[in-house]
Amino acid sequence: MTHPTIRSTDGIGLAADLILPSGVPATGVPTVLIQTRYWRSFRLIGGGGGGRIPQGPRDGIVARLHAAGYAVVVTDVRGTGASEGEWPWPWSAGEVGDMGAIIDWIVAQPWSNGAVGATGVSYEGTTALLAAAAGRPALKAVLARQIEWELVDETLAPGGVRNIAFVDVWSRAVHDLDHGTYPEMFPSFARWVTRGVQRRDDDRDGVALRALQAARPASSVAQRAAAVRQAHDRFGPDGPPTDSLGPAGHVSALATTSAVVGIWGSWWDGATADAVFRATRAMPILEARIGPWDHEGTANASPLRRGASETPTVSLDSVVAFFSRHLSPSAANGEPRGRPAPTYAWFVAGTERWQRATAWPTTQERAWTVAGNRLNDNMSEGDTSLRIGDAMMPLVVNYDATTGRLNRWTSGLARPVDAPDRARAVGLRSWTSATLATPLRVFGAGRFTCRLVADAPDAALHVYVESIDPGGHVRLLTEGTQRLQHAVESLDVEVRVRPVAFELPAGWALRFSIAGADASTFERVPASGGQRLVLDGRQCQLVLPVLSPA
Repeated sequence: MTHPTIRSTDGIGLAADLILPSGVPATGVPTVLIQTRYWRSFRLIGGGGGGRIPQGPRDGIVARLHAAGYAVVVTDVRGTGASEGEWPWPWSAGEVGDMGAIIDWIVAQPWSNGAVGATGVSYEGTTALLAAAAGRPALKAVLARQIEWELVDETLAPGGVRNIAFVDVWSRAVHDLDHGTYPEMFPSFARWVTRGVQRRDDDRDGVALRALQAARPASSVAQRAAAVRQAHDRFGPDGPPTDSLGPAGHVSALATTSAVVGIWGSWWDGATADAVFRATRAMPILEARIGPWDHEGTANASPLRRGASETPTVSLDSVVAFFSRHLSPSAANGEPRGRPAPTYAWFVAGTERWQRATAWPTTQERAWTVAGNRLNDNMSEGDTSLRIGDAMMPLVVNYDATTGRLNRWTSGLARPVDAPDRARAVGLRSWTSATLATPLRVFGAGRFTCRLVADAPDAALHVYVESIDPGGHVRLLTEGTQRLQHAVESLDVEVRVRPVAFELPAGWALRFSIAGADASTFERVPASGGQRLVLDGRQCQLVLPVLSPA
């Protein structure tokens, strides 16, 4: 293993780890590229032999790929780790421009067979996907896991409400990393057995690294993103429109990529399922998968999991298998063939099983109205008058309402996703369906539409789709958030409900709840004072995409 410096087109030196398999043939080997802003690897106390696989904060995919015969190149993106340059915001133009230069460098090496893949989780998953926008034919395969497609809606301010639980902690973490200290989100062992980020081979004494860290500005992602609520808002006073950052800002180039692309997400890890759906609509995706994982893929986050025995996690063997199919010498040198049909896979909460097809399933919209404390199914039989909502339904906002500190929006901080019983959750107004006579099967994103009025010009509405089992336990299945401005006037609102796949058996019930706050996760709206929302039940309905009975 070596730690070379790769020069980008503007002369910036990018720190890399190069791990070669033993016995590289004269024809070379394929290479998998990983680009991170979380330190490519640790410098171990006591050094470490040149043959040791580098250890970083992420999973052990480097060792797995090496064992499978691939060369692996891991880089610190510019302005982070031991790389030169500036990191002003995520996936800057300079950072994205480096990707083509790195691929060119790999192809030019004597150990390369000219075929390159890219992979990663979270930030580095997004960099892997952005590599497909570099226009390099040598990039043959990309597997991007748990990524952001639209940075504002999926991370910074879902529905226009600032995600303080993630943004503030992540901002401190990347500042610490860029200045050579360990963030709170890093595994504890790192503090005891490592000495920071791995140095480059041309900086063995660390002088250049210390100079880089000292010269980096005390920038704050949280401060830059403080005013970002909409996709077009600028990422700081001198920053670009936020919707230009990440894959959403490179759709044209991604749509024409020649690489085979796979993308994985989770129903309960932030909005990574949204990223999967958006990617499959915008560009050619050959393999899509939406699982039950937390952000790291190491735990089952399904709210209907039944015990420790049900722990589906990301299999690193599956990651290696993806590159065996699309990057290995046998794949690269096989007979020419057309692009095969896509394969889609998704996990269903309730059944706790996977389903697979060549397309996402077809659904029909089904609506429920609210009246009293009942959630009325508009497709059920009976007196239609029972399905007309109450005229006035007040909600006095309780700013202690919360989904807890271990939820989908904090999973990106390497935290688990909890699934507590919400039967006694405070600050909610809830409506419960009749006991289901037949299973309810849902796939995709829903919506809640309503007419309401608030006693302040700025408000937020948080909505929750929940299950109730025969024992009365309430679990959060999915949710939506929307900022409401000019709400002192009668306002027709629509809250998008995050996509999900679940099946509730007969004998269970569906619950729908709303709140005006999520204290542990989102900013308080308004920033001070109380608030009262009044919903016109005659104009309110929950709509979910429903599958036909099995």
